[in-house]
Amino acid sequence: MDGKSKRFFPLVWSAALAGALTWGGYAFGADQAPTALEQKIAGATTRTDHESIAVSYEEEAKVLQAKADEHRQMGKAYGKIGFLKEKHNLVQHCDSLVKKYQEAAKESLALAKAHRDIAAKVQ
Repeated sequence: MDGKSKRFFPLVWSAALAGALTWGGYAFGADQAPTALEQKIAGATTRTDHESIAVSYEEEAKVLQAKADEHRQMGKAYGKIGFLKEKHNLVQHCDSLVKKYQEAAKESLALAKAHRDIAAKVQ
C-alpha cells in the first residue's frame, strides 16, 4: 500500500460510517420522530393541521436537498483524488446518494403539495 492509500483509507472508512449513520436519521424525516408525524397525520382534521404537515414535509425536503448538495460536493472532492476515483467507486457512491436524496426531497414536496391541496378544501 502506498503512502497516499494509507492516509486516505481511514478517511474513506470514516466517511462511509458517517454516511451510514446520517442516512438512518433521514429515512423518516428531518428532526422529527416518525411517530410525531404519524400522529399529526392521523389527527389531521383542520386546514391548520394539514398546513402544519405540509410545512413539515417542506422542511424535510430542504434538509434532504442539503444532503444531496453535500454529497455532490463530496463526489467532486473524491473525483480529484485519482486512486480513490479509480479503485473505490466513491464518486459513484456519492452520485447514487445525490439521486436518492433528490428523489426523497421531490417526494416530500409532493406530499407537502397534497396536504396544501387538502387544506384548501377543508372547511
